[in-house]
Amino acid sequence: MPDLLVQIDGQTLPLTNCVWITWAPCGCPCGALTAGFGDEAFATEEQAWREIYPTKRERDRHQRQDYRLELMSWDRYRADIDLAKRCPHVKKAAS
Repeated sequence: MPDLLVQIDGQTLPLTNCVWITWAPCGCPCGALTAGFGDEAFATEEQAWREIYPTKRERDRHQRQDYRLELMSWDRYRADIDLAKRCPHVKKAAS
């Protein structure tokens, strides 16, 4: 893959050093997609949506529910995002 560059917050980065984060309607991160690796590149938000949710029905449903995607650097991801952390907005099942 040729070196694809993106600008995030005034910083120019190779796409291979970026990740798309899926944000749930509550504001918690709930998924990640590497933006560029090998011969694969997801340079636009639309490309990322199509990779994460392959069918139009899935994409439309998640967008209607206010899920959103954000492209960020791996450094920011490592510093700010913890996908292993449980969303505090999800109600626990009754025991």
